[in-house]
Amino acid sequence: MTEALPGLPAPKPPRLKLTAPVPVERDIHQACASALNKLLLPPAFWFTYPAGASQLSPAQFARHAAVGLKRGLPDIWVLHHGCYGIELKRPGGKLSKTRIGRTARGAPRLLAGQVEVFGLLLAAGMKDIAICHSVEEMLLTLQRWQIPLRRFQ
Repeated sequence: MTEALPGLPAPKPPRLKLTAPVPVERDIHQACASALNKLLLPPAFWFTYPAGASQLSPAQFARHAAVGLKRGLPDIWVLHHGCYGIELKRPGGKLSKTRIGRTARGAPRLLAGQVEVFGLLLAAGMKDIAICHSVEEMLLTLQRWQIPLRRFQ
């Protein structure tokens, strides 16, 4: 407890501000995956691109890159009369931008960002890419795209 100085009033304790916890992206991803497994109807098909789901060591990343791992792709891919992408972000999260990184030996390396890669995907024929922050946003997006879903509410 803070004591008052002689002749001065006691200081007021700081006000506490309650805020809702911000979910981690992995929790949002798992909740969306569960919803897709329960609600998506054939002939629609979905899969995830979990490149960011775990931290890869430089050696692991090099092995994955050698067989075609790409940076900057959407988290969830939905196929139904075309290809759609869903990028999951926690509230306040932003798409990455292309930047210059360094290899383990210090050589410069171009690291493709989502902003630029999403543009390339759309130019290549992907129908749309949405950024979603929750299961609810994802389901509204799927309805907008007319992806067949079981009834929910």
